[in-house]
Amino acid sequence: DHSYLAREMELGTAIVFLDRPQQRLEADAVTLDDAGGARTAVSHLIAHGHRRIALLAQSLALYTLAERRRGYLEALAAAGIEADPALAAEAETVDDARVATGALLAADEPPTAIFCANNRMSVGAISAVRASGQPIALVGFDDLELAEALAVPLTVVRTDAAELGRTGARLLLRRIAGWDAPPQRVILPTTLVVRGSGEIAP
Repeated sequence: DHSYLAREMELGTAIVFLDRPQQRLEADAVTLDDAGGARTAVSHLIAHGHRRIALLAQSLALYTLAERRRGYLEALAAAGIEADPALAAEAETVDDARVATGALLAADEPPTAIFCANNRMSVGAISAVRASGQPIALVGFDDLELAEALAVPLTVVRTDAAELGRTGARLLLRRIAGWDAPPQRVILPTTLVVRGSGEIAP
């Protein structure tokens, strides 16, 4: 609830929200196409023959991760695949993600692919998949340093953090200069970077 900032805005403070939109406040916001990026990633896995696709995410109480889950579910639904709650795992740390991935892979009906909802989840998943020796397809949301240097380079949904900052700064400077247009909501696109891990067949 960001309504506590309303008084500051009334007094002339310019406010732009980045990455997550405002709640209970009329203000500018610049976010990523989290749902669209996730939908593209999962659709990519489906196109490569996968139907048992796990979701590995941090707390879905976070707007960005809830949106990525929405995209994951939309991609499954569009392909006529029923979401299996047993294929959804939450983790808070890289170690948690490694353990959660290990548990998914050890299940009676393991996934053939995993969508990691952020780069911390990807790091943990990569470790667990390597330890398992199983040929599991992976697509991560957010790029990683050394992603191209992995034994199987990581396919990712790439976002442009610099453009997020630039767009927010431009909006802010316009507000400071007196621009009084209605609040703007800018959603920046994401890009699927195909490198190999997301193209492993089931």
